[in-house]
Amino acid sequence: MPVYEYKCNDCTHEFEANQSMNENPLTNCPACGGNVKRKISGGSGFIMKSQAAPAARPRCGKSQTCCGSHTPCGTPSCGN
Repeated sequence: MPVYEYKCNDCTHEFEANQSMNENPLTNCPACGGNVKRKISGGSGFIMKSQAAPAARPRCGKSQTCCGSHTPCGTPSCGN
């Protein structure tokens, strides 16, 4: 269930609320009863993209190119 952040327009109290995505936004401040606005935030989650794990990526060396060059390198200069 998502966590939404709110801020009171009257007393500036800030709070969080666990709400379903289908629920309407809260309208009353729990501290003073005033009007609240839901804040827009990036959230604290993260997005996983389908990339190979670092251990599975090819390393620089004689058979792979290194640091953006088009030819294989014997000694990687990029630290990989």
